[in-house]
Amino acid sequence: MIRRIARAALAATLFASAAGAAGTLSAPSRFGAAVRVKQPVDVAQLAATPEKFKGRTVRLEGTVKDVCQGKGCWVQVADASGASFMARSVDESVLLPKNCKGWHVVVQGKVMALPARVANEPAPRDHACPKPEYIVSTSGVELTPGPMDAPLQSRTR
Repeated sequence: MIRRIARAALAATLFASAAGAAGTLSAPSRFGAAVRVKQPVDVAQLAATPEKFKGRTVRLEGTVKDVCQGKGCWVQVADASGASFMARSVDESVLLPKNCKGWHVVVQGKVMALPARVANEPAPRDHACPKPEYIVSTSGVELTPGPMDAPLQSRTR
């Protein structure tokens, strides 16, 4: 009896781990630190004048336009008008599912300028990330399957 219960518990744990590793989310999920900034910045304004936001911790809200297919270390966050801005986990401590394109995303992080790319800088062996001039250095992410304008009930099933 105890062995049967232990096997069932082990099977459930392995199944849950495999589902998580595959990046299948059916409910809102948090990655990294909790998002505490309440007021989002306008993505279009941030994209147009990122230097005005440099050093500030901001909240971005929108839809995942694109996501890193190497490790999940960056997402391109787009607003309803199509303006977008990159949020990247510089230290790769916040990695997102590679299948989250089109999902609703809330990102918190500090706006920073990336150093100019050196012409002969070698590309990483495992993946190459885009190198925009400015990014939001991700500290926390809330990710919900489904588009931003979908009703919450359909995004959480």
